[in-house]
This record gives sequence, C-alpha cells and structure tokens, in this order.
Amino acid sequence: LVNPHTGVALQECPTCRGAIGSTAPSYTVRNIIDALPVSCTHAARGCEQKVKRGDLETHAATCGFAEVACTHAGCAATVCRRDLEAHVASCEWRVVPCPEGCGEDVTWRDLPGHFVTECRKREVVCGKCGTKR
Repeated sequence: LVNPHTGVALQECPTCRGAIGSTAPSYTVRNIIDALPVSCTHAARGCEQKVKRGDLETHAATCGFAEVACTHAGCAATVCRRDLEAHVASCEWRVVPCPEGCGEDVTWRDLPGHFVTECRKREVVCGKCGTKR
C-alpha cells in the first residue's frame, strides 16, 4: 500500500496497525470468517447445530454427538456423548456387588461364572452325602 498523499509506501495498516506485507492474519478478515455459520464437526453423527466458526471449538467440546469412550475398564465401546450415561448404566463391564450378598464386586459379564465357582454364598451340594451348604 502507498500513501496517496505522499507517495511513500506504508509500513503498517492504517486500520489494524499490522505490518504491511507480513504474514500476520488480518483481524478484519479473521472476524468476518469467524462470524460465518458452519456445521458442527459432528454433523455426520447427527448434530444439526449451526454455529459461528469462531465458536466451533467450544461447541464441539460439549456436543452431545461427539464420540466418547466408555468409562468402564475393559470396555472398548465408543458412543455419542449424549448416550454415554445410558451405556455406562447397562455396560457389561460395569462393576456390581454380588446379588447373593457375598460382598464381592464383580463385572456384570462375569456374574454367571461368579455364581458357579467363586461366590461364597453359592449353594454347594456334597457329592458324598448330598448335604447342601
């Protein structure tokens, strides 16, 4: 840019005072672009939200359609953030107290085996006399 009155090349932008010819972004252009409406990055998973480009990162961090991992050790499932609570409550890797009251905490998926071989409250029948304990 050249000053029309003096003919001298300008060293800085008269609007934002950024260096002319620098690779620094134009704040005006950045503000215009950040105000544009864009689709959520999780649109393919079902989010229909349109947000300002400048707010996209904030929205994506809390979007109900973001893919999140199950919090239970051993579970490799990933679900939408909005479905996580329901998944965690029914996950086969959730830890539950033994329903027979033996005091052990067991993963849901291991309960059948626990009842048969490990539960201290399981009924055991003596192979010789038939007594149950």
